[in-house]
Amino acid sequence: MIVKMGDQYFDSDEQPIMLILNSYEKDHVRNMGEQKQYCAFPSDYDIEKIKKWMKVPQELLDAVEYLE
Repeated sequence: MIVKMGDQYFDSDEQPIMLILNSYEKDHVRNMGEQKQYCAFPSDYDIEKIKKWMKVPQELLDAVEYLE
């Protein structure tokens, strides 16, 4: 798992990561399907800025492999 907070990335292969989700967030994560990204942000944030912020290098997306 790779987590982006602000402009920093954290990898669970290098350090422990814990997410504390509310029921709304758990439902969204549960229904993600093949999506690899989920973003939670304050309701007053500009959605276009969030979309830009969510663009990450492809090699980071490729680094997250699904176990089968």
